[in-house]
Amino acid sequence: MKHTRTSNNPVLTRAVGACCAALLALTLVGCARESDADLLNSAKALLAKNDAKGAVIQIKNALQKNPQSAEARYLLGKTLLAGGSPTAALVELVKAQELQFPEEQVAPEMARAMLMAGDINKLLGKYADATLKDASAAADLKTSVAAGYATQGDLGRAKEVAEDALRLRPGYAPALILQARAALAEQQVDVALELLSKVLAAEAGNEAAGMLKGEILLQVRQDGEAATAAFRAVLAARPGAVSARAAIANLLFQQKKFDAAKAEFAELKKTAPNHPETLFVEAELAFNDKDYKRAREISDQILKGFPDSVRVLELAGAAEYRMKGYVQAEALLGKALKLAPQQAFTRLLLAQTYLRTGQPNKTIDILQPVLESAKPDGASLAMAGEAYLQMGDAKRSEVAFQRALKAAPTDARVRTSAALAQMARGNAGGAISELEAVASGDSGPRADLALVSARLRQNDLDGALKAIAGLEKKMADQPLPQQLRGRVLLMKKDLPGATKSYEAALAKDPAYFPAVASLAALDLMDKKPEVARARFEAYIKAQPKSWQARLARAELEARTGAPTTTVLATLREAVKANPAEARPHLILISNLINGGDSTAALQAAQDATAALPNSLEVMDAQGRAELAAGDNQRAISTFKKLSGLQPRNPTPELRLAEAYMATKDMDAAARSLRRAAELQPDNLAVMRSLARLSVEQKRPQEGLAVARDVQKRFPKEAAGYTLEGEVEASRQAWGAAAQAYRASLQRASSVETAAKLHSVLVAAGKAPEADRLFADWIKEHPKDTSLPYFLGDVALAKNDWPRAEANYRAVLEIQPENALALNNVAWLMVKQGKAGAVALAEKANTLLPDRAPLLDTWATALEADNQLPKAIETQKRAIALEPKDAALTLRLAKLYIKAGDKPRARAELDVLSKLGQKFAGQAEVASLLKTL
Repeated sequence: MKHTRTSNNPVLTRAVGACCAALLALTLVGCARESDADLLNSAKALLAKNDAKGAVIQIKNALQKNPQSAEARYLLGKTLLAGGSPTAALVELVKAQELQFPEEQVAPEMARAMLMAGDINKLLGKYADATLKDASAAADLKTSVAAGYATQGDLGRAKEVAEDALRLRPGYAPALILQARAALAEQQVDVALELLSKVLAAEAGNEAAGMLKGEILLQVRQDGEAATAAFRAVLAARPGAVSARAAIANLLFQQKKFDAAKAEFAELKKTAPNHPETLFVEAELAFNDKDYKRAREISDQILKGFPDSVRVLELAGAAEYRMKGYVQAEALLGKALKLAPQQAFTRLLLAQTYLRTGQPNKTIDILQPVLESAKPDGASLAMAGEAYLQMGDAKRSEVAFQRALKAAPTDARVRTSAALAQMARGNAGGAISELEAVASGDSGPRADLALVSARLRQNDLDGALKAIAGLEKKMADQPLPQQLRGRVLLMKKDLPGATKSYEAALAKDPAYFPAVASLAALDLMDKKPEVARARFEAYIKAQPKSWQARLARAELEARTGAPTTTVLATLREAVKANPAEARPHLILISNLINGGDSTAALQAAQDATAALPNSLEVMDAQGRAELAAGDNQRAISTFKKLSGLQPRNPTPELRLAEAYMATKDMDAAARSLRRAAELQPDNLAVMRSLARLSVEQKRPQEGLAVARDVQKRFPKEAAGYTLEGEVEASRQAWGAAAQAYRASLQRASSVETAAKLHSVLVAAGKAPEADRLFADWIKEHPKDTSLPYFLGDVALAKNDWPRAEANYRAVLEIQPENALALNNVAWLMVKQGKAGAVALAEKANTLLPDRAPLLDTWATALEADNQLPKAIETQKRAIALEPKDAALTLRLAKLYIKAGDKPRARAELDVLSKLGQKFAGQAEVASLLKTL
């Protein structure tokens, strides 16, 4: 592009440049002449005008000129402390002290910074016995020391030191305020208010006194209006008082006056955008808007400077709980409760967290102080009832719920929980009556939803519809009642009615995805996958960030036989739509692992970890991906970390055992499995792994002991007998294995167990008995192809082609259009040199088009039938669908060689050769290249 203005006025351009250069030179001269003392004086003037931000800039400019300025270090530390940054302030104050700044000035500020940062031990260790010559400075320092003792709960020492401060400086406001706090801790509320009034009479604008007075009026006297007046009085005297405005915003927030709270927050943002109080209000507002991720991010920001702030820990824990990050919630709330055991909300939420993570014993432990108090609240008692119910202690559960109802007879939540507990104990009639009573008298939907669930559990569909009608009155503008009605009508096989209800739900809220998913499911039932796909596409267009719709579309594509590349591309779109959501990441990783692409799975896991570093589910997926990629040591490290974060969860120990087995460290695997068994003795997955490990270690007696233990624990379950059969089969005790498998089948019909019994009978030389088992199974399950297909796979794995073909043909007798069975029979016919494979392979591809494995079989059949050109084109179609499958490319090269097209064969082989160790068939590639 031609710059006409510059080129037409070259002289003017040079003139302007000369003027700018002259101005710049003058500016630099001016800056150079400004000394560090001038800059500090400027900073002090700005501080007098409450411009802390400008003052910090000037102080830092002064330090650039003179880094050894003790006064600048002191002034910067003091300013940072006043702005709510105690950690950064301490750094500067220590430097000032090292540079010999007067101790009378720096010591009180350092003590205050340590107190604010929560480093009480350091404060008391350094200054508890310190003395200063200046009485005012000494009183200031002692007041901070007294506050340190008070924080540790040593009120006696705190009062003594505060009195020492007042003797040094009578009427010293901070010491009087500390005495007021001590009086308050001893429940001497009137004394505390009298001391604060004394301070405020002498200094009406004392922020600390006014704030404490407001807090007492709010929290102890529960007088919101008087508290607001106290906070407003502070603001009137000090318009820039951050704590006062933040307190007003918090109070408005608690009173659910959210617009007014947001207005106060806007003022806070103007005056102190990065102050911890401002950030806390912002986090509270984010939490109220259900933006829990944002609330958590802001909480983290505050906790960096104030790691022991109880209210911030509580808010962060609540946000994690809402996001189902229960392990993180447990850690945050546990720390908050340790710091402030009196916090009722923290205790209740931590108890609820334990309940959600299957730790009812911990729930009871954490609630014990409340349960043993003179007047326990209904919510805590109801939660204890739920915990006892989880523990299987119906008697204590009933007692707890009865106490909860007595403590809170009108609380709808408590009554609903008690009714649901009745249902769990088998008293369905009484539970439903109670839920109906609660629902009729409560404006909220919780009891109605519980009633719908209870009716459905009893399979009372008409009763459920009646309950939904009641729910709809309370949620007239929301889609949920129509969605529930659609589900019930579908259970009644009223497809038109269900469709109408789902459409009504969508009409109320076009962004309500469950209704779209339900309608798409009906489309599939009607064999209209293209209509379902169109629904998802339209929804994604309207809601481009919907990861749920993309996951649903990926599932649809997989079910309708789309190429793996298409399914994976859709899953990657779901991840991209919302990287902060764990589920798309997890499904993508699992698909890649199951598809054998361990390299891509590991990359996807690393991307997920970067996006969600605190997600335990993602950490588990990363470990599985590492294991799939053969990086066993890293997988062990990941699962160890996961186990440390979830010490009561057996799953990480199971994963660890799998990783140890991959490294052939069977002893370590056994230790992990034993730890898992200690955590959850009745976990069948753990018991299975223990039994199978004993087989790997050639210790069948240990495996049999585990199997018998499972049988004893679960006498009506098949699992213990299946395990016994596996262990006996491992040592070729065919008779005992068959007996165990038969016992398993008596308890539960299982294709896998039947197949194992069939294999054992064949191995024992009892083929007629095995054939009879097969015939009886087909007779009992005339439309079930599972057993013949399974046996076909077993025979195929053993290269027993005739038996495999016979089993797949048995599948085709039941399902003549089973594309996979047709494909397998065609492949086996080629292997056995039988004619007619092409027709079967072609039919399989017609029934299930665009599937690379099926196209590969078709190409193999065409090759055997000497139709090489068509075989080559078919193989190329398979490669287009699965371009990363090197085995398909190798077969294409072989087809080119057979067709005499050496240049194309060499081109394909060169591509494979460049893959190096990524392709296991390099020896064959090299051998073929030598023939060209």
